[in-house]
Amino acid sequence: MGDDSREIHPASARRIRRNEPPRNPNSYRITDADRLGEGGPKQKFQQNLETIRTLRALESEGRPATAEEKAVLIKYVGWGAMPQVFDDYNREWARERKQLQELLTEDEIKSARSTTLNAHYTSPAIIGAIYRAAERFGFRGGRMLEPACGIGHFIGLMPQEMLHRSTVTGIEIDPLTARIAKALYPDCDIRAQPFEQSKLADGFYDLAVSNVPFGDYTVHDRRWNSYKLPIHDYFFAAALEKVRPGGLMMFITSRGTMDKLDSTLRELLSTRAELLGAVRLPNDAFKRNAGTEVTTDIVMLRKLRTGKRPLAHRGRKSLITTTTSARTSLSTNTSLPGRK
Repeated sequence: MGDDSREIHPASARRIRRNEPPRNPNSYRITDADRLGEGGPKQKFQQNLETIRTLRALESEGRPATAEEKAVLIKYVGWGAMPQVFDDYNREWARERKQLQELLTEDEIKSARSTTLNAHYTSPAIIGAIYRAAERFGFRGGRMLEPACGIGHFIGLMPQEMLHRSTVTGIEIDPLTARIAKALYPDCDIRAQPFEQSKLADGFYDLAVSNVPFGDYTVHDRRWNSYKLPIHDYFFAAALEKVRPGGLMMFITSRGTMDKLDSTLRELLSTRAELLGAVRLPNDAFKRNAGTEVTTDIVMLRKLRTGKRPLAHRGRKSLITTTTSARTSLSTNTSLPGRK
């Protein structure tokens, strides 16, 4: 990456007309005042309930959320930090389990339970650093895809000028979570569906950015079934198809994407994208927001243009040859290279 601007090749995102009105004017803007991630599991549980009650009121009245109501909705953290609420044998959470059963439908409870493995929301410091890197790599606005958007933190923390120049598509598997995201970001295209079932144009997006699901399970997608990719690797392969040549993909992923002996995904990506950088996060980077300790990487790629050779064929390291020792360690108080 380096400090020399000549080492970075800006993406040619769609041209922004000077007199074009700002996009996404009704999107919620997350600030420090929202105090995201604060509180223990039971406090977060009660905030989740208040969010759901607020959403129910909005939907029953058929109106958009006020700024005050959005400040309540943004507190929703999903169920990844409190999976014990779904354990019928956990007496400590019996009261909360009853509250949840009284508030959600059976289908909503089933869907919420299924998300506990991956419903871990990203801290604002990490999202802000990713966007600073995206700006340095040339993204100022354009078509943005968030294929695992949760309630939309990557939208609410996008720099305002960038957001006003962008069209945003968010995909979220949990219907309740997607409805919260739509209430917070009504101007965005929020779709309640699994990413593998989404109908998106290939080669369309200027930027794909996300904290992708982690796990050793696979999903059914006829394009990629033969590769038998774990869920986090699947998101890389499938999302890169949706990014235009020269576009960016910046994902937070399990350390397994870069570290595991099976190089299937790395070989696949190395023929289609150049590695701009990879950053290893400390294992407590998600502890405050998500209540979990896990080692993760930020992997930043640019999709190769037609006829352009992979870096490995130009005398530079590719995804295949990148090792743990070659990556940077990043604390949650440190910025990625770029503007501070």
